[in-house]
Amino acid sequence: MEDSILRLVKEAHAIAEASALAASDAQQRKQFILADLSLHLVQAALRVPQPDEAELKRYLFGVLTVANGFVEDVDLKAMAERLMAATPQT
Repeated sequence: MEDSILRLVKEAHAIAEASALAASDAQQRKQFILADLSLHLVQAALRVPQPDEAELKRYLFGVLTVANGFVEDVDLKAMAERLMAATPQT
């Protein structure tokens, strides 16, 4: 099941990335970047049996940071910063 999802996500990722590069409107570009980051999160979650915590946090940080521009009533950027502050430094 994971392989089927990952194949579809890989295709969607290529389309989202190309669309972000081709977008002339900044808001639309951010939407494609948000989609791209979300697809990376799916890949990180399904690529291996036990997802890497640090990788998931990085993609969540990206999703929350970009999504902050689309959500007015919640400070997603602050949540993203709290998420990364909770990450132990190696």
